[in-house]
Amino acid sequence: MVDFVTAAKGGNAASSNFAVSGPFTEFVLTGVLASRAGVGKKIEWDATKLTSNLPEVNAMVKRTYRKGWEA
Repeated sequence: MVDFVTAAKGGNAASSNFAVSGPFTEFVLTGVLASRAGVGKKIEWDATKLTSNLPEVNAMVKRTYRKGWEA
């Protein structure tokens, strides 16, 4: 809590800032996708497009919206 208040007041960045936690979370979630893809399947992840080389993995990353509710 003290880290957050110090950062909010213009001091040093908090130890849980998004520059650290964002890439770490993406790394962990890519591991979850790999485990759900199945044994023996290799995932090639494109972080800029948020897609992989496996269609079944891409289906877990982005949802399909109903007509009229597209993102």
